[in-house]
Amino acid sequence: MKIPALRSSPILFVHSIYSHLYSGLALPLWLGASLLLAVCGARAADEPDIEITGGTKALRENIRLHLSLVEESCKTPLWRLNSLLSDSDAEVTAASRALGFYELEYDAKLVRNKDCWGLNIQLTPGDPVLVTELRIEILGEGSQDAIFKPLYDKPGIKVGNRLNHGRYETLKARFSSLASLHGYFDAEFVQSQVSVNVAEKSAVIALVYDTGKRYRIGDINLKHGILDEDFLRRYYNFKSGDYYDTDDLLELKNLYNASNYFTVASVAPDLQALNDHEVPINIELEERKRRAYSVGAGVEADEPRILLGFEDRYLNRRGHRFNADLAVSDIKKTAQATYTIPMRRPAYEFLRFYTGYLEEETVTSLSEKYTYGSSYSYYQDNKWLQTYALDYIQEESTIGRMLPQRTNLIIPSLSFLRTQTDGSPYPLSGWSALGRISGSPESIGSDFSFAQFYGRAKYVKGFSFGRLLLRAELGITETDNVDQLPASVRFFAGGDSSVRGYEYKSLGPTRNIYGPDFVGPLEDPRAAEEVIGGNNLLVTSIEYDYRFEDSNWVAALFYDQGNAADDTHIDVKRGAGVGVRWISPIGPIRIDVAKALDDEKSWMWHISMGPDL
Repeated sequence: MKIPALRSSPILFVHSIYSHLYSGLALPLWLGASLLLAVCGARAADEPDIEITGGTKALRENIRLHLSLVEESCKTPLWRLNSLLSDSDAEVTAASRALGFYELEYDAKLVRNKDCWGLNIQLTPGDPVLVTELRIEILGEGSQDAIFKPLYDKPGIKVGNRLNHGRYETLKARFSSLASLHGYFDAEFVQSQVSVNVAEKSAVIALVYDTGKRYRIGDINLKHGILDEDFLRRYYNFKSGDYYDTDDLLELKNLYNASNYFTVASVAPDLQALNDHEVPINIELEERKRRAYSVGAGVEADEPRILLGFEDRYLNRRGHRFNADLAVSDIKKTAQATYTIPMRRPAYEFLRFYTGYLEEETVTSLSEKYTYGSSYSYYQDNKWLQTYALDYIQEESTIGRMLPQRTNLIIPSLSFLRTQTDGSPYPLSGWSALGRISGSPESIGSDFSFAQFYGRAKYVKGFSFGRLLLRAELGITETDNVDQLPASVRFFAGGDSSVRGYEYKSLGPTRNIYGPDFVGPLEDPRAAEEVIGGNNLLVTSIEYDYRFEDSNWVAALFYDQGNAADDTHIDVKRGAGVGVRWISPIGPIRIDVAKALDDEKSWMWHISMGPDL
């Protein structure tokens, strides 16, 4: 290899001081400018200039990564640079063969100036070696196991591809990873070979893997301190004698962590105690503090609210728990106490007893409600949360200028809820759906009868240019007399989670406050109409947002429409606007400014927070 003589390049300094400048000012300016030039020059020379040309981008980058010469500083002496350059031939050859270039030629030139040194490499890669045969074979008990099927279907290497040793090693690692994850702890390669014919520029890859016998779960050792062992074992999703699968262990760990009983849950195989094709499982649970108090703030119905909470996480060794929560804002005040009993499958099945108080004052109604009830919930197929509930409600409400109304209702209900998301505070895909059927038969002691359906759906889809969010609400109520419905059962629209541009619960059917027989003059007929809510509801929304690159800030455009009604004819109200979101750890905090498109209203601010789904 020929290394040219090191060359130097002069540095040009430009210095000009105007004689008419005040001398006391000129000197500091000159010194500052000189210092700036010196710093910039030093920074420009901090690193050597490595230039590699020819071949593919991947080849150039791989050679750069393999060269130990590039780690040297500008102060490295010439003799060491020449020595490293002489040793670089093996590094260049290894880097090129790793990507299938077995006949690469190159020319390297080392240069130096007063500031640093540089290296120029010109590549002539030649034709690459191509994969002409790929043989994958699974032996042993795992030969019929579907977990290895992706190795056949999508190995990551195809016949006709350029040979890439990195992909070959990745494929080999997948064999071992799948085997260890699913209990084939004795698995090994019978053959793992790449045969290269440089003359024919061809390569044959052979991977023959013997899985041996699959291990089963042996003893399950549980270490804990606060709850009954029988109760904790009800979380198990596997038992002794089942085939080992890491996914099952990870699922159990997540169930324990989500239970809120423990700060740390460890579920791991004891690989040092493998015996007779069985693997023991060690479970260690570190309890959380029993009682917790919380203070927080939030936003609901465009109003800030204060949140207070108390939680007793384990009242007894059977995992019973108690929660009490209080939320206060100008519009709404709520308090609720809940006693929860885990059932046969504690992570998926529970019974609750609760009592609550709600006071809500909107522009259209005033309601004070007491609730006493119980519910049984379970995850159907571990996906849909299905809840059966029975509530006794005492409510006093005033709607518009109507007289206060007291109602006593016994309301059984059935609801289904599911959320599917990618788990991010800013999800790029996912959906949620809620459906609830409820009613109040007069035959079981209610003041009157009604039946009601309420449904809500949300959908999020991300694209390279932004994100689309769709939302819909539907409510249908069947009753003989709409006027008997209390405020909490009637449907209203408007607000940050409904039709933006309108106040919270300010939309719905109206009535004339002067009655049907009034014939006197009115300066503004609209002033005689007040919103009283309806028995039906339909609201839809479409929103587009864009997250700025490397930022937690999002800009949004949206369009909402809908209303409540007493029949199938809905007086649709529309709102549109723009907003910004900050992606916090608990989800987006949204600030929207919206305009009502069907009424002469000024622009309205809406503030909300919480997850998108």
